Amino acid sequence: MFKVNRWTRSLAVSMALLLALAFGQAVAKPDPRQVVQEVTDEVMRVLEEHGEEIAGDPVALYDKLAPVVEPHIDYDRIGARILGPHWRDADGETRDRFVTEFQRSLLRTYASSMEDYEGFDVRILGSRQRDGGVQVGMEVGSGDSRARILYRLEESDDAWKLVDVTAEGVSLIHNYREDFRSRLRGKDLKTVIDEMAERNREIGFE
Repeated sequence: MFKVNRWTRSLAVSMALLLALAFGQAVAKPDPRQVVQEVTDEVMRVLEEHGEEIAGDPVALYDKLAPVVEPHIDYDRIGARILGPHWRDADGETRDRFVTEFQRSLLRTYASSMEDYEGFDVRILGSRQRDGGVQVGMEVGSGDSRARILYRLEESDDAWKLVDVTAEGVSLIHNYREDFRSRLRGKDLKTVIDEMAERNREIGFE
């Protein structure tokens, strides 16, 4: 029979610890600031490589940027916070339709503002705990003219995902909550989604 002496036991424990550390490093999720930095770097790369191709074309912009940014956005939490009881009462199909059209609307808005940031540099700032999540700052601009953007991320499915953006003191969640509150007066959610889809089709989305 193989005898486990003190040296063998110590070696086994050491190996186990090394494997545990190695595995932990392999599966460790990036911290929120790292997520914002990596996604920002990739977005900037896409804009630099395909800027002329996607300029003025929201559909092309969506096709290029959606695979980069959407895995890091928690649209379910955003939808729930924007729509409140309308989200809770909606079935799965209606929620999915809302998310699809809302994604396209966001990219459409982003496309219209791209020219305002042409030639600006981007700098990721620090992060801090806030309201059960983490807030990461960003500065965008050139010279003395700079705007600050705050990204709020929360843990979701073992990853940090974006749940709100505040630019010039205005929260995306708050802004769209008021917008949809107005749209939903006298209408149901499916009708509002149909109207969103129609506007998106007008600029080329199918």
